[in-house]
Amino acid sequence: MPIPIRTIGHECDEIQSLKEFHPGSFVIPTPITVQQWLTAQFVPLLSIGFSLLMGLAVLFVSAKSRSSSLARDRSGHTEETFAENLAEYGYDPDIARATYRYLQGQQKVAIPIEPLDDLDSDLGLDSEDLREAIRELLAKTGRSYLPGLLNSPLVTVVDLVRTIQASPRRDAMVA
Repeated sequence: MPIPIRTIGHECDEIQSLKEFHPGSFVIPTPITVQQWLTAQFVPLLSIGFSLLMGLAVLFVSAKSRSSSLARDRSGHTEETFAENLAEYGYDPDIARATYRYLQGQQKVAIPIEPLDDLDSDLGLDSEDLREAIRELLAKTGRSYLPGLLNSPLVTVVDLVRTIQASPRRDAMVA
């Protein structure tokens, strides 16, 4: 047999309903207004809000700490060392320099860039930023985009340089 549940809103009603109390039934007082409900929920809501703010603060401090640590570890890494490093593996130093300059200037990457930096997690580029970077780097280097030229995802900076270098020059396409 289901247990009947009654709700009451006023103290007078509560006293009245207690006189009518039947064994096995529950009396549950309900808040009269939203304001009373919010008053009753103030401490839990405050705790949740404080926890969220502390979590965001920890994330912010962690990101700043990682950024300053990377900048400190990479002191002495420049556009030239980036281009020289990639030239050892057969990449065009001019494309490497243009990519480095673009990422530092246009995308406002604040740390020295290394070839194996992840475009998303290390440099903060989303897919729209990446499409814009490809478009602008191709224009700066005088190359044309050919869809499907490279079938690998762009994950690191060296993948971006490889994509730009693999794209044909505009003057070669005209001839």
